[in-house]
Amino acid sequence: MPRLSLFALGAAALAAATMAAVLAVAPPASATARPPIPAGLPRSIEPLADYVGQVACDPHLRAGTAKLARLLAATYSGYSATSWSSTYACGTDGTRSEHYDGRAIDWMVDVHNVRQHTAAKAAITWLLATDRAGNRFAMARRLGVMYVIYENRMWGAWDGRWAQYNNCAHRPKRADDNACHRTHMHISLAWSGAMGRTSYWTKKVARTDYGPCRARDLNWAGRYRAANLVPCRQYPKVLPRKGDSATKAALVTYSGAPVQNGWQGPAVRAVQRALHVSVTGAYGRATTQAVQAFQRRHKTPVTGGMNTATWRAMLAAVR
Repeated sequence: MPRLSLFALGAAALAAATMAAVLAVAPPASATARPPIPAGLPRSIEPLADYVGQVACDPHLRAGTAKLARLLAATYSGYSATSWSSTYACGTDGTRSEHYDGRAIDWMVDVHNVRQHTAAKAAITWLLATDRAGNRFAMARRLGVMYVIYENRMWGAWDGRWAQYNNCAHRPKRADDNACHRTHMHISLAWSGAMGRTSYWTKKVARTDYGPCRARDLNWAGRYRAANLVPCRQYPKVLPRKGDSATKAALVTYSGAPVQNGWQGPAVRAVQRALHVSVTGAYGRATTQAVQAFQRRHKTPVTGGMNTATWRAMLAAVR
């Protein structure tokens, strides 16, 4: 789970001079703009999303993730708040992130830009408002929002509260703006929301989807194949053993990640080092051929991609 600490009401120390200058600028006339609420929503509603952190390495943009990002961009196009990103190569921004499995959005709404800041506040108000039926956080629930990080704080569906994020109230420097989510809003979705199955899109209340489960001996799960309605068993992180080489330690760190031709990132580099091919971080023809050769030698399915059997064979082979 992302790092949290108790939110202090006295966090006005948060770049006070800068924020005062921003807020002194008049907001756009249409400061109450909100995304549409679909007609025909069911009376029932999803519960607040369980925290299901990322364990799968599968950086593909999901349908629901894309639809939410495009909804925000379209609604707030007049605020210049149209830019967003989603997937990152596994391992490029820490060991855990919903960006690695296609369930996260970074919506570029900078607190130093009055129009974008206004858009961000309006969107948060819409997501977390109580609807006419008395459902708290109604749109966040109907979209499967798991948590939001923006302007030094995090809102989590696990308790429905805002909390200080990463001590950011005491980190007002511009150099910390990105880490403290003052340049963008991060939104992570539950699997049902990411797959576009929630009632906002379908008019049917979605069941909780727990996504792929990782094996006890590997750090990453495989690709998402189908909805999983049963919670995954939780295992400790697999750590390198004392005396393992740097190559073996890297393999352990990224073990289980189903990297394949066309993928990039540190997991690819770990495989390339183990196979003694050029360490480019890009999984191309040379890496594919080296993996195929390894699979033939170790009698695992010859796919050219890193699957569970190949990871286990490679972990056993590299000392």
